[in-house]
Amino acid sequence: MKKLILFFAVTTLAIGANAQTTFGIQAGANFASVKSKDGGTTTTSDTKVGLIVGFLANVDLGNQVSFRPELNFIQKGGKQNETMTSNGITSKDDIDIVLSYIQLSPNFVYNFSAGTGGFFLGVGPELSFGLGGKAKFTSTVTGGGLNESESGKYDVKFDGKKDAVDNNAHLKSFDYGANFLAGYKLENGAFISAGYTLGLANISPDDNSSFKNRGFHVKVGYAFGGSVKSKK
Repeated sequence: MKKLILFFAVTTLAIGANAQTTFGIQAGANFASVKSKDGGTTTTSDTKVGLIVGFLANVDLGNQVSFRPELNFIQKGGKQNETMTSNGITSKDDIDIVLSYIQLSPNFVYNFSAGTGGFFLGVGPELSFGLGGKAKFTSTVTGGGLNESESGKYDVKFDGKKDAVDNNAHLKSFDYGANFLAGYKLENGAFISAGYTLGLANISPDDNSSFKNRGFHVKVGYAFGGSVKSKK
């Protein structure tokens, strides 16, 4: 995590040393899901809404292009609901996973003026470091004279351990992917943005399975120290 923060600071200062730079804050929601594979079965979870909040810089590179690194706290994860019926017996499993990360997104953005502000379109890599997570589950079995239910919760550990024997889930701490964003910024520095992060890293420690994060996020924010409006 310290390396990500240091990289954010050093890269921003290096690129923005001789350019107009503004800094800002932002907050919003991340509509996260997980694409997993176990054996020959691939599953995409339902959406889990999480928090995203953090800082950004906007470095004017000229020709309507800017460098826009973002450093955020973000919640990823997903929800999974599975129901199976066999011989009159129905089993239902509900799983809810929340994963917390520090995320660095060094985006390159194209800006163009519109109305009293301007639109921006960006793309860049996404690098995340896992902080921790929680998972909870509920399992029910009904039919055939049965009416049983079990629920519980456990921690998600970002230690990458294989075949750990405990009551926790284990994942790799480092996550990476591709980030896409678009938004509109007012001349006074306020902005709204939307984006999509496609996870490319398999963070499952098990070589025979796959676990990849993804999510659509919406944010509002404000840039201090000057206008973020595109030059005409």
